[in-house]
Amino acid sequence: MRVRDLFLFRRYHLLIFIALLLLFALVLMSLRAKQRKGVEFFDSLLIEICSPFQKGSTFAIKTVRGTFQRYVFLVNLEEENRILKQKVALLEEENHRIIEMKLANERMRQLLKFREKNFASMIGAEVIGHDPSSWFKSATIDKGERDGVKKGMAVISPAGVIGQILKTAPHYATVLLLTDYNSAIDSIVQRTRAKAIVGGKGENRCEMKYLLRAEEAAVGDVVVTSGLGGNFPKGLMVGEIKKVDRRGHGVFQYAELVPSVDFTQLEEVFVIMEPLPPAPPQEEKGKKGKKTKR
Repeated sequence: MRVRDLFLFRRYHLLIFIALLLLFALVLMSLRAKQRKGVEFFDSLLIEICSPFQKGSTFAIKTVRGTFQRYVFLVNLEEENRILKQKVALLEEENHRIIEMKLANERMRQLLKFREKNFASMIGAEVIGHDPSSWFKSATIDKGERDGVKKGMAVISPAGVIGQILKTAPHYATVLLLTDYNSAIDSIVQRTRAKAIVGGKGENRCEMKYLLRAEEAAVGDVVVTSGLGGNFPKGLMVGEIKKVDRRGHGVFQYAELVPSVDFTQLEEVFVIMEPLPPAPPQEEKGKKGKKTKR
């Protein structure tokens, strides 16, 4: 019988334990109903036993809940951060477009003022490319034969001389820049009226060739177009002399100058469509004067 009782106890130990707890609870309830003071010890004992478990369960629930809330918060925060970054990028792009439009409008106003003030027979063009070669200095513009552009036409800007049209296509043209080694523009020193040919030296430099040694030229002198040849009007800014070389015993001296145009930031240009008529000789002027007197 004992073996059987032990087997039954192992089999139904959970039920027996629950029954004992219920019986203990009923005893406590009856004692509390009869006399409140006698059960205070059991109440405090029960509180001491159950409180750690309650505290642990409460902490576990708060930890799980806090972790879940932080996860949800971080997910939402990451999404909000991504949306805000997209908005900032769009606003920055829009701001850059507005600034670029403002700068372009300002350049257009300056170009229009320059055109109205100087030469009406000009067309504006945009620089769309540069020659990547270090040997040749040229630029491509978005105007060509269908716009009336021809080889040899002068290309200028409000800052000064840029170059001449070298090649043309129906919608585009190549400009030989002032700084190219093959460039040659008749010029004069504004202060002394000394004549010379300005040619390129690559990069952003030029030199005055065939400047007579007897002529005066000094550092800081401004060089402008002479108007000879008919392509470039007289008085356009070419550059400023930075160095004068009088070494040797030849007939000529040489002067190095910096162009007035910054070719690294070239964006818009003007092409002079009608070359200036050559100046009539002095004899013809005299003859015409005599005829008018008769």
